[in-house]
Amino acid sequence: MRTLDHADFLDMRRFPALDGLRAFAAVIVIMFHFAGPKYLWLSGWTGVYVFFVLSGFLITTLLLREQDRTGRVSLKAFYLRRVFRILPPYLVILGGIVIFVYLRGEFRFRFMPEVLPYYLTFFNEFLPGVYPTAPDNFFSGSWTLGIEEKFYLFWPFLLVMAGAVGLAAAWRKLAFAVGALAVMIALVPITSGWLMHGSQKTLYISTIHYSILLIGCVLAVVMHHRRTYALVKPLTHPLAAIPVVAVFAVLHVNMEDLWWDTENNLALFLVYGVVVALLLVVLIAPGPMRWVLSTRPMRFVGERSYSLYLLQQPVHFIVVLTIPSLAQNRLITALVVVLVGLAIADLIHRWVEQPAINYGKRLIARRRAKRAEAAQAMDETQPIPVTKVATPA
Repeated sequence: MRTLDHADFLDMRRFPALDGLRAFAAVIVIMFHFAGPKYLWLSGWTGVYVFFVLSGFLITTLLLREQDRTGRVSLKAFYLRRVFRILPPYLVILGGIVIFVYLRGEFRFRFMPEVLPYYLTFFNEFLPGVYPTAPDNFFSGSWTLGIEEKFYLFWPFLLVMAGAVGLAAAWRKLAFAVGALAVMIALVPITSGWLMHGSQKTLYISTIHYSILLIGCVLAVVMHHRRTYALVKPLTHPLAAIPVVAVFAVLHVNMEDLWWDTENNLALFLVYGVVVALLLVVLIAPGPMRWVLSTRPMRFVGERSYSLYLLQQPVHFIVVLTIPSLAQNRLITALVVVLVGLAIADLIHRWVEQPAINYGKRLIARRRAKRAEAAQAMDETQPIPVTKVATPA
């Protein structure tokens, strides 16, 4: 048994265990919503914060590796990849909900004319504050997408600008990421306050969520550069998984109680985000935890977790309509929602998500090929410099 070398980390093109972690996060969110009070110990609502740390880490890792590979980061290519990754499933599921609500004659009752502008412009997180008494429209769980889309919009741009002004060195990039994290933490008292006191009205628009995303970004910068990688390398030893997983497990199952015992103190989210970041290091390195979360069933659910997460509310409504006895939230209700949601998510993954991602890749490849042809044509039209040879007198 040994630690994971930095070169081996850079050679990894996929982190399969992180798909398994996505599966875990999506399923516990559904358990929180529909399994009933007996399963509150699962602290399922923390699943969204696992997603945030994952997103920050993976997006920043991809950007840093592209910069090393090509010498630059193509923001156009990045935004195209995000558009074709995020929008197609999102719009298909939202469109299905709109049609369903309209056919039931509940389009206005469920405030659809008012909420659709927010959903279509990814300001989802503002809806709980603007329409606190609006009836459920089966898409309110998408508030996390509003936060992630703003992160996708601004963070790559800021990271590229950091490189443009001389922040390319490892320690300087780390300072930039930590500085961004510090700014988001400093804005928490302004955007929401640290204590919710049982009211979550301002929680959705708090910069605490961007802080959690940036914890993942900081980890990505630390692991990308050889010098800073040494800070976390000891955690890549298989035996290090034992204390890290133990700390995560103890904290995770107590998050529900801690949340209320601390008067809903948002500092708890920061602690949880840091522990999840340490867990990512363990899951990337070889070991039993990586093997468990990399198994085919876990990867299957993880690869469909995005659609599964968005589908949970409309699927629950349909399940209850079909089987009224499942109207009471309990374990069987949550499991049926997971299974039905996963079946629909699989269809969306096969027929919408994957084709859209592949089309985006082809579009980016064509753009690169055209740029390469244009550059080659430009080189061919340049005059060949003639060196004058002095003739002897």
